Amino acid sequence: MQAIANAVALSLFGTGSTPPPSDIALGKMVTVSSVEGGSPNVAANAVDGNSATRWGSAYGDPQWIVVDLGATYNLSRVRLNWEAAYGTAYQIQTSPDNSTWTTVYATTTGDGGVDDVTLSGSGRYVRVFGMQRGLPQYGYSLWDLNVYGTAVSTSTLLSQGRPVTVSSVETGDVLVGANAVDGNTATRWGSQYSDPQWITVDLGSTRSISRVRLNWEAAYGKAYQIQTSPDNTTWTTIYSTTTGDGGIDDVNLTGSGRYVRINGTQRGLAQYGYSLWELEVYGS
Repeated sequence: MQAIANAVALSLFGTGSTPPPSDIALGKMVTVSSVEGGSPNVAANAVDGNSATRWGSAYGDPQWIVVDLGATYNLSRVRLNWEAAYGTAYQIQTSPDNSTWTTVYATTTGDGGVDDVTLSGSGRYVRVFGMQRGLPQYGYSLWDLNVYGTAVSTSTLLSQGRPVTVSSVETGDVLVGANAVDGNTATRWGSQYSDPQWITVDLGSTRSISRVRLNWEAAYGKAYQIQTSPDNTTWTTIYSTTTGDGGIDDVNLTGSGRYVRINGTQRGLAQYGYSLWELEVYGS
């Protein structure tokens, strides 16, 4: 976009309502549908806390920007500080998994400047989804995307002492599955030395799940999935990684089910199996 347009936009819109310090999008990971060709107006500029830097999209519809809040939040407000290239028609959406989206706000009469929107919804991901540009000769451009809300409580430890089944046990009967849910970080479950392997905990009834904490022994999962099931047969993946590095994986997520399974598909140490000091499932 021409330098004069940037200067005008900054003077008109860059000094709108000041966001309070509790912006939960500040510095978080951002992905976008596109970046304005050959420009420095990258996605991260929208959440850097600097109203003199901006994200700019390609010149077409639709376009979007997504911020990963890192955990599930109950949302109360989203503030959009538009540059001159604003959205006339756009939606604010939330998602637990960056795949299934719920629209919590929509407009077809946006006029640029600062849109300070009070709303209600929850999710880990927030997306501003632009469907119609205010200036057809340009794209979408945001000085700031600010999100406000409160973290969803991790609630109650549901897994301790519950029945556990596993794909295998390392040797003998010492490193059994029950060790992973006994609340004792000196005992552990260990699997055989092959892929895949899994451990499943039966929560006793269907529960809403908000967090899973894995305390790995040295033999950890590099690639694994966290899955839920109502019947121990049909599984839904609510979290997956291929870059696990051991230690403690404390994962905020959204899902429901009676059964929770850690399904390991690649060991971190090829000479060993999978081993957990503790598997903790939290929810309500």
